[in-house]
Amino acid sequence: MKLVKIYIRHYKSFNFDYEKKAIPTSKPQDWETIDGQWFPFIPIQFENDITAIVGSNESGKSHLLDAVEIFLSKKPYQMRDFCRYSTLFSVEEGFRRLPDFAGLFEVSTAEKPLLKEFSIPLRTDGNLMLWRVDETNWRAVGSQGDYKELDVLAVERILSLLPIPFRLITDVALPDSVSIAELSASGSTFARSQRNRLFELLKNIRTPEDLQRITPNLLSTLATDSIDTSKTSKNATQNALSKLLLIKIAKIAPSTFDDLSEAIQGGFEGHVNGLVQKINDSLARHLNLSRWWKQDSEFSLRVSPREHELVFTIRDRTGTDYSFNERSTGLRYFLSYFVQLRAHERETGRHEILLMDEPDTYLSAVGQQDLLRVLENYIDQEPDKTEKQVVYVTHSPFLINRNAAHRIRVLDKGKSEEGTRLVKDATRNRYEPLRSSIGAFVAETAFIGGANLFVEGLSDQIYLAGISNYLRNLGKPESELINLNEITIVPAGSASTIPYMLYLARGQDEIKPPCAVLLDSDAAGEDAQKQIQRGGAYRKPLVSNDYVLMLGAWASSSEAFRPTEGVVVRDIEDLIPIKIAVSAARAYAVNFLGLSQEVANDLTEKSVKESIAANKNSLFDGLSRSFKESFGTSLEKVGFAKEVIKLIGIQTPGRRPDGMPDFEANFSSLISHLADLLRQTITDEEDKRRDNRLHRIIDSFLRDYPDSTTRDRAKIVLKDIEATAGESEHGDQIKKVIAGIRREHRLASEPLIPVQSYEDFKQQLSNLKYVERLAHQKEIL
Repeated sequence: MKLVKIYIRHYKSFNFDYEKKAIPTSKPQDWETIDGQWFPFIPIQFENDITAIVGSNESGKSHLLDAVEIFLSKKPYQMRDFCRYSTLFSVEEGFRRLPDFAGLFEVSTAEKPLLKEFSIPLRTDGNLMLWRVDETNWRAVGSQGDYKELDVLAVERILSLLPIPFRLITDVALPDSVSIAELSASGSTFARSQRNRLFELLKNIRTPEDLQRITPNLLSTLATDSIDTSKTSKNATQNALSKLLLIKIAKIAPSTFDDLSEAIQGGFEGHVNGLVQKINDSLARHLNLSRWWKQDSEFSLRVSPREHELVFTIRDRTGTDYSFNERSTGLRYFLSYFVQLRAHERETGRHEILLMDEPDTYLSAVGQQDLLRVLENYIDQEPDKTEKQVVYVTHSPFLINRNAAHRIRVLDKGKSEEGTRLVKDATRNRYEPLRSSIGAFVAETAFIGGANLFVEGLSDQIYLAGISNYLRNLGKPESELINLNEITIVPAGSASTIPYMLYLARGQDEIKPPCAVLLDSDAAGEDAQKQIQRGGAYRKPLVSNDYVLMLGAWASSSEAFRPTEGVVVRDIEDLIPIKIAVSAARAYAVNFLGLSQEVANDLTEKSVKESIAANKNSLFDGLSRSFKESFGTSLEKVGFAKEVIKLIGIQTPGRRPDGMPDFEANFSSLISHLADLLRQTITDEEDKRRDNRLHRIIDSFLRDYPDSTTRDRAKIVLKDIEATAGESEHGDQIKKVIAGIRREHRLASEPLIPVQSYEDFKQQLSNLKYVERLAHQKEIL
């Protein structure tokens, strides 16, 4: 069974659904009444894959996770969990109550006979609605709000089928070291702190008098009450994480650590080094962290021995090892989450829900994006990808997948006794009140995304973001889509504002964010294009003209574009077929103006076509003129754009909007072209940054050592240059040349003697600035 929706009532910050009760057309159902009063449950719907719970502090996010865990397990709950601002909260005998929970479940074909065997009724849609009144009292709720008490055997059967909640530990990081004894096959009965104290006490004993002198301290150390119990639980969790990492994930035999301990104690350094190297090889092979930690493509986790412990270290792209204390705390927490997910084994035949409470707390913005990719991979793993769900709580805009806004659920603390409520349609209106809940802008500034696509207005942003997500759901490859987690679509407000916003975003700093521009092919767009090329104060183009896409020029050159008869492409609405445009405008009239569908149908395709011809062949201008003639008011661009996105989402059989093939062809072609453009801007900026850093390293070295240097210093500078090269064809060329320089000047031996033929070495070092150019001329060494 898969959890579709949870219903919560009178649990901690959740009181009941005041909004539902206030709707005049709402009708009470029997199962929601208490002593004749109606207290509707608060429903929270979950996605089939990942659901992000967002809200301000004290909005009830963590309480929601607790409610899911309680409802799906035998975890007890008590009267003290009852909502304290409920009118039913009481201290009197016979009036004290427990919170109650319900859940709607999607039942598989294989599970239906198992439920039928115990006479557990399903709803008319084939789903199962369960109501947990208290720890032992369960009821099945019908489609009309009727319910049936379930006996003990039926409850046992249900509990054997319910999804299993799996709560990730988000407040404990991977430790900086672990006791070898904790990892060994023989195990250890001492806490690490005890073991270290014993070692310190015993290592200096030489005579019976020494032993007699330390006996009181020895007995105190051995006493169980000498353990620091405040840290025992956290230490135990960290030790468990270390075991999962080294034994379960890296698949290292526990007996290896017995051998390692004996080798360390016996002083067999060669054997110690051999064992540690094999442990590190296993970690690298089975963990493959560089795939997930994008902040360093050559990042790896290693261990090194230290007396009775293994110390975790990090090796980065420079080949240098760092202890955890020298790296960010966020990395240790990311590793903790990653280890838990990798090591977890799901129970065969049961659905599972992964629960995470604010995993963003210790992670940087980039680290949060890395965690998002780990969660996506966790869900998509075969063969059980359809049997897992993820529900996580976050404050951060960077842990929200902007390619999947439908996953967001916003919780808000209502006024007075209302308690926690679910904000309906939280992402419909420019991510409000989502923005208020997390206290940050989500997608409307140039300074959040690493790369930016500047567009003229908000409607352009709505089209590109909404349609890209729509095409993603159709199965289009990521290479042909705009990834909203990596690209920020920036609406400037008008074409004339774009040059100045580009100037602000690109600035005068050495490191500039990659930017591309989409402009309408009208007078304002053409003026903006000219201003971008004239540049700012220093008369340098704000971006290359190659990264400014004029919509009309693109449409005339695109082989995939399907023009609409009578329409000349100048702005993005001109890509929309007339049938879809008319249907969306009618929906706007119904939803915004409050007209009936019958009245909205007064807007006809014929009248719109005639109006387009009379308004410079512009689809939106013609549509807007016809709309005003029909209804006496203007058609607003942003509202129209939202109705277009809602319309194309209707894909139920028999209801697919007319004109969709042309719509999909036009926008698929445009978005694919923009995706290619954005990738090229990112690549070019990365090349510039790499080249600038390479030039700085070489120029600085030549300035510091004009006449001579040691082989060791020469080796270091080449190592620094390699670190800037990265994984690319250009980088491979640089590394190939560097390997030749190392061999020629024998830098691997006798590190303290001067480099021979130093003038040749300096020239070869300078030539590294031009490797790419020389490669094209086939002049590399």
